Amino acid sequence: MNLSDRIIAGLKTMLLIQEQVGRLEASQKHLQDAVNTKMADHEKRLTRIETIIEIARPDGAVLRFAPQVAHQTGLNDSSGKGNPNE
Repeated sequence: MNLSDRIIAGLKTMLLIQEQVGRLEASQKHLQDAVNTKMADHEKRLTRIETIIEIARPDGAVLRFAPQVAHQTGLNDSSGKGNPNE
């Protein structure tokens, strides 16, 4: 095998490797997009679960951002003073 044959074989190998790297990059981008989509979905679910846990507290306390119903908070009078704990 002379020098020109070795150079041509090396160039062919380089082109094959370059093609494989291109396919790997495309595959990696596809996988990264899939992971990002699933992570966003899991973050939304986790936020909903955290909110449910915070609102439904076992001690019966109501968080400030939860709507208060008049008969539960004792605001049946028309004084308009509201809940003194707020």
